[in-house]
Amino acid sequence: MKSKLFPSAALIAAAMLISGPTLSAGFGAGVSPTKFELRAKPGATLRDVLTILNASDEPAEYALRTADWQLNDDQSVEYFEDELLDGSCRPWVKLERRLLKIMGGGQKRYRFEVHVPEDTPAGLCKFAILIEPGETAMASVGDNGEIKFPVVGRYAVTVYVTVGDAKSDIEFLGLGEQQFGTIRLPTLQFRNNGSTYDRAFGQVTATDAAGTRHTLVASTFPVLPGRTENILLALENNPNQEDIVVIEYPLNLKGRIQIGGQTFKIEEADWGSE
Repeated sequence: MKSKLFPSAALIAAAMLISGPTLSAGFGAGVSPTKFELRAKPGATLRDVLTILNASDEPAEYALRTADWQLNDDQSVEYFEDELLDGSCRPWVKLERRLLKIMGGGQKRYRFEVHVPEDTPAGLCKFAILIEPGETAMASVGDNGEIKFPVVGRYAVTVYVTVGDAKSDIEFLGLGEQQFGTIRLPTLQFRNNGSTYDRAFGQVTATDAAGTRHTLVASTFPVLPGRTENILLALENNPNQEDIVVIEYPLNLKGRIQIGGQTFKIEEADWGSE
């Protein structure tokens, strides 16, 4: 059985692997890095810096605050800005300032601190720093008399702090699948029984029924403590590929995936057969 993957679907799959500086489609700002992965001992103070870019030609003001977040079963992220979730570590966080002005085309370094209490048990502290248009981003009247409405968007910079000797404890539960239009891609189901998060790394070669080899790369989506996640094996983003990728099922899968200090050998014949 054949399935075709058009470029848009390929980009969706590959986007799960991308990290680094980004620009928001919602408003003229950029931020780097997009996430922090830190470690700290109880009683320690962490200090770090992110860079915020104003990509527009006009001066802009940005509002910054912290938020708790959690993953839903569909791997979407839900933010909690006005309440503290159980076990929240947001009270440990100090931001440099709540409002930041940046000239058009300019950038500024923005500092934050995490003060870990002395009696903190080993575990995971996670929060987000939200960056949004400031209070000055409101409707205005242009030179031609037309009302101009700002396009509102925001960033969420994710911060993970592993405290003490917290470790992940990963259990591999088997293979699943995820549908992208007419194409199906394998997933790896992991359960984390530990006290901090982890990510999968590695690749799997999928040989289809026509003998064509496709390289599948493990998504680095986090596996949080106490959660079970289906980690996508996405098609490798190869610029030399044709516009349309054709996959004929079933697939023979072979490769190795590393996560949590363990290596899992993936060998599956006739995956995706009817």
